[in-house]
Amino acid sequence: MPENQLRDVIEGIRTRIQAEVDAQLSSLSESHVQAIERARQAAEAESEQRWASRMEATRAEWAARLQSEVASARSEVERTMVAESMRSRVEAEQAAAERASEARRELEQALAGERQRSQAQVEAERQHAQAHVEAEQQRAAAELDTERQRAQVQVEAERQRAARELTEARAAFETERAHTGEAIAQAARRADVLTADAGVASLLESVLEIDRAASLSEALAAAVRGAAREAPRAALFLINGEDLTEWPGDGVTSIHAAPMGVDAREAGILGEALRRGETLWTGPDGNGSSPPAFAGLAKGSTALAVPLVLAGQPVAVLYADGGTNGEAPAAWRDTVQIIARYANAAVAYLTAARTAQAAQLAASGPAGTSAPAASPTGDDHGARRYARLLVSEIKLYNEAAVRLGREQCDLLRRLKAEIERARVLYDERISASIPGRDVYFHQELVQTLADGDQSLLGSL
Repeated sequence: MPENQLRDVIEGIRTRIQAEVDAQLSSLSESHVQAIERARQAAEAESEQRWASRMEATRAEWAARLQSEVASARSEVERTMVAESMRSRVEAEQAAAERASEARRELEQALAGERQRSQAQVEAERQHAQAHVEAEQQRAAAELDTERQRAQVQVEAERQRAARELTEARAAFETERAHTGEAIAQAARRADVLTADAGVASLLESVLEIDRAASLSEALAAAVRGAAREAPRAALFLINGEDLTEWPGDGVTSIHAAPMGVDAREAGILGEALRRGETLWTGPDGNGSSPPAFAGLAKGSTALAVPLVLAGQPVAVLYADGGTNGEAPAAWRDTVQIIARYANAAVAYLTAARTAQAAQLAASGPAGTSAPAASPTGDDHGARRYARLLVSEIKLYNEAAVRLGREQCDLLRRLKAEIERARVLYDERISASIPGRDVYFHQELVQTLADGDQSLLGSL
């Protein structure tokens, strides 16, 4: 029972009891008054003085009795009120306990139902997510197989192309070797070209040294040494971006170590030969404009520039001149051209051989399997090997720039264009899903280009 109702009930009981007490008191009072009046009248009839004292005694007796009755009635009313109050409180507490127990049962039932619904919903969502994951895994597996097959086809095509280029380069090299042999034989027979056996021996030694070269750097070094043996001055200049940089060949005196622009006026026939892609020389019967500015040659002196071309692109130029101490015999111009053409064929063959070897390596997976080395499907080993292939190619074609970059600690800046090109190829072939993709490429830059020294890379 609510507290307000309980208070109203108690107040009603108190009012009713008070009314009954007042009625009883009023009735007793009237009875007493009547009795007193009758006693008084009787006493007055008998003897006013005899009953006067008795009236006082009776009045006192009835007053005491009245007070006793009133006190008794008040005590009874109070006991009744306390009993009613206790009974009402107990009833109210029992009713509240019953309502709380019922509410608790209803709450537990609601919680149990909600828990069951939640579990059913979670189970349904888990099954849905599992089905989605399985579908994604199947789709990814299908894409993986497709990408692997595509990568295998692409790698095989690269291998076949490299093999064709190697065959063509080998044929061209053999043809150039035959032409060189004929040129040497003709030169030996022409007294106006070579008048001594020593000249033929020197040319043969240069050709054999180029033949023995096992790398591009060795072939180029052999070519510049051979040219230096034939001409008073010789040097090899490599294309490094927009500049020409002299190759520091062993045993060859440097004639211009400072870089110069390919298209700069000071480059003279060096830049002109690279732009035209053909051999140029100056002199009375020359077909070029002018010697390079650093040569310091007298007017009419002979200077020769032979471009070295790989895959249709000039990569270097072999230079020779008659020196500043007077013109040497004209024979050196022909022999230097023979050496340059032979070196160009040898370098092209070595490059094709290295490319074919790298393509064959890429076509064979780890431990001799047939998985593509550069598979864009998450093959970490393939990603490492493809990064090594690309960075090794940079080093192969830019050995002089790599050496200078290590000396100046600016490999990233010096080889920026080549590194960016290799990075584009790497990102196209290697999937971004491989966690270490960027790390592998950078590691190869450090290990292959910088020889393991991070500081040699420098910054852009």
